[in-house]
Amino acid sequence: MTPWCRSRRWLRVAGGAVIAITLTAGSVAGDAEPVGPDLTDKLRGLLVKEMVEIEVAMQETYSAIVQGRHDEVARRGQAIHDSFILEQSLTPQDRRDLKGAVPAEFLELDARLHRLAASLAEAGRERNTPRQVDLFGRMTDSCVACHSRYVTDRFGGLEAPSLPERPEDGTP
Repeated sequence: MTPWCRSRRWLRVAGGAVIAITLTAGSVAGDAEPVGPDLTDKLRGLLVKEMVEIEVAMQETYSAIVQGRHDEVARRGQAIHDSFILEQSLTPQDRRDLKGAVPAEFLELDARLHRLAASLAEAGRERNTPRQVDLFGRMTDSCVACHSRYVTDRFGGLEAPSLPERPEDGTP
């Protein structure tokens, strides 16, 4: 199988994972605790808004990658990076409420996704399809890791992927 075929197959799998995440409901056994019930109404609303925007952008990014629309990949990657609503819309009290309601790993996973999105935007600007494929897959892994740990009341049946601390190439 050629590297291109493997890449296209990976994109289909990753794209399917994004769609499956949005369609799955239930709970996961284990130590994971949903964070939604501990959030204020405002924080929950902001988080849901951010996740919906990211989901739409991820679906559009998938299509752009498989069609070689590098400018669109760059634009969507930047949009995901910039959608950091939790950073943009919080008062000091909201920040305290958030830190009191969610584990530090939740915030780290969110920050990781946004770093990966910035790298995806760069790969789009560089017209580097293999890197786009890799980063999109790593972004999907980040989404699944977070949902399988912290949104267990909405997304069941997910196994958290193992996420490396930092890959060898220095990419986030």
